[in-house]
Amino acid sequence: MAENFDDLRPHILDYLYDRGINPAKRFHCLNPTHLDRNPSMGYDSKRYKVHCFACQADYDLFDLLMLDNHLASSGEALALAREKWGRPDRRPPAPAASHSVSVPRKQDQAPQPTPSLPEDHAAYIARCAADAGKTNYFTQRGLSPETVSRFSLGYDQERECVVLPCEKSRVVRREVGEKRYLNEKGQPSPLFQPELLTACGEDTPVFLAEGTFDALSAEELGFRCAGMNGAGNREKIAALLRTLPGPVPIALVPDNDEAGNAWAEALTAEFPWLYRCDPVPVGKDLNESLTADRDATASFLRAQADACLAHMPPPYKTLCAAGQMDALDAYIVRQAQRPPLSTGFPTLDKALDGGFYDGLYVLGAVSSLGKTAFCMQMADALARQRRDVLVFSLEMTAFELMARSISRESFLSDTSRGRTLAKTVRGVLDGRRYRFYTPQEQAHLAAAKDTYAAYGNHLWFREGDHETGLAYISGEIARHIAQTGVTPVVLIDYLQIIAPVDVHFTDKQNLDRIVCALKKLSRTYSLTILAISSFNRENYNLEVSMSAFKESGGIDYSADVLLGLQARGAGSRSFNLDEEKRKDPRELELKILKNRSAALGDPVPFRYYPAFSCFQEG
Repeated sequence: MAENFDDLRPHILDYLYDRGINPAKRFHCLNPTHLDRNPSMGYDSKRYKVHCFACQADYDLFDLLMLDNHLASSGEALALAREKWGRPDRRPPAPAASHSVSVPRKQDQAPQPTPSLPEDHAAYIARCAADAGKTNYFTQRGLSPETVSRFSLGYDQERECVVLPCEKSRVVRREVGEKRYLNEKGQPSPLFQPELLTACGEDTPVFLAEGTFDALSAEELGFRCAGMNGAGNREKIAALLRTLPGPVPIALVPDNDEAGNAWAEALTAEFPWLYRCDPVPVGKDLNESLTADRDATASFLRAQADACLAHMPPPYKTLCAAGQMDALDAYIVRQAQRPPLSTGFPTLDKALDGGFYDGLYVLGAVSSLGKTAFCMQMADALARQRRDVLVFSLEMTAFELMARSISRESFLSDTSRGRTLAKTVRGVLDGRRYRFYTPQEQAHLAAAKDTYAAYGNHLWFREGDHETGLAYISGEIARHIAQTGVTPVVLIDYLQIIAPVDVHFTDKQNLDRIVCALKKLSRTYSLTILAISSFNRENYNLEVSMSAFKESGGIDYSADVLLGLQARGAGSRSFNLDEEKRKDPRELELKILKNRSAALGDPVPFRYYPAFSCFQEG
């Protein structure tokens, strides 16, 4: 009876030793999507598994075989494990040899171990190259005799496999009658032409494909190309790229599958200057595309080579101040076409040197003082100027925020004595009250809704919670720009609720990284981000200052403008915050604590009507 899973599972040790891994020590993670710079995976002898303490990947022998060989099921992995480590008397009989010459797809290729090369590598390669004309396999893969000769491609008649020379005189062998590659026992697959990656010039792109036949397909069409020979060699490629002194034009051509996407994403995450090509025009990979439509594949590679060069950062010598003068003049011209955005408060606009510019603005205040109402009133003012505002509300619902704005509109438009027609947020949202409203009240409320709807097509809400992170915020900004063609002003309510970057960091460390990331977003998209921040209770009765932000992390370092909202008289001996909150209207003031590009100026006084979420200067 053939071995089962439990019989073969302990052979994970043989697997690790075959890959040159010492299971007694930590080693680089075997998860192809985890670019592990510091060894973080270990062997668990009790479970016969390997576990990564960074990405939490947890694999047994069959998981690893499926990853390495692109197998579709654990049953295929079991069959492969039986061939590698099963007892000879239990192995299933080998199938009869087939002499048909078929071109298989990669998902059907299960690499098989074979003994080391039977003779000196160079002699073996030369002998097989001399027999290359005894198979038509290369022709079926779209390769010309010139390409076969240039790369010394060969044919091993004894094993009925083609021989593809790679780095250090090692080879990749591919059976012509079976859907499998033949690997050297105990040896990882070699790279194909890895020297191209480290000798790449500034003007001639080099492609990096997943397999040798893919790389040979690019070479057939006149483009230089290296080959990984399996997504598992991604770390070897990364190690080569780390030796480069700077960015060079390298274009990734992954297979159109999950494994291809994983290694391409992992490499571009560490090396953002790498260019990832569009999907090949036909089929799953470059070789399939070559054999299906040679001209379309050549046009594709030419276009991707041009795109790769355009993707490259400018030469270092052009980055000095003198080399950036033309870019500076162009920036000034663009800024002339983008005047500052009014906050809706003339005195505040003047204090901010015209209003909002591109950058990160952070408004802080104690709890329940009116931070959200103040920012939403400015957001509505921007919407009236036909500027899109993307609101990330991590605490309140979109309907609550909409009702606040409608309540404010009903308050501002109410000219009756005592403003009896104006409705609070509850008066807007509670439909049970509507039947008790007089016709005049109903008409007034309907008019307030119409006023809000007139600029509401420039307001976009995204509700969130403690699970809402930077990736979601960044993705939604990109989505809005892609869908509308308009770069929005972004309002985030509020910073401390954004999901942590790393659960192992302290609150301050997470907030530092969040604020830095938001600042980067404002630069990347040339937009205004207004973020709300809370203060600690220790600052509730103190005058607002930079120290209140320091308690919540390094907000004061990354923000372009810091604004502090406080009750008038805060910090004085007789000040009582609870008493100030009970006032209607509340007497507040806004202090500009930091402004990278303008003077700070005097505090801006405001009256706040909390029942109607309305701020007025004065």
